[in-house]
Amino acid sequence: MDKPSKPVVIYDGTCGICAGNLKWLYRLDWFKKFDAMPYQAAELLRMFPHLKLEECEKTMHLVFPDGTTYTGSDAFRKIFLRMPVTFLAGVLISIPPLPWALRKLYPIVARNRYRIGGTCEIHERKAP
Repeated sequence: MDKPSKPVVIYDGTCGICAGNLKWLYRLDWFKKFDAMPYQAAELLRMFPHLKLEECEKTMHLVFPDGTTYTGSDAFRKIFLRMPVTFLAGVLISIPPLPWALRKLYPIVARNRYRIGGTCEIHERKAP
């Protein structure tokens, strides 16, 4: 997979919270609108040379085929808005001041993700 044909969720493959959220993404992504890749994947920077590994270690990224990138709670919102079953939640978390509050909360959860969710094995969705 050299250039993605759909948005790719870049996540921490060793994080229990990330892996748990990824399972939900797979279940709720009925129309297969997203691919996913751990930031630890060898091909990450080859596919997305504009990304900085240090930033990927800190926060989830959502990268669109044109290179547009969203991070953290903004990435979650964009994901939610693109799936029918989570669309309403995406709309709700778009209403001010929720985006601001979620941008403040996300880094706290991300910094403590191993304490909260433990660790796990890397799970990667294979592109068809």
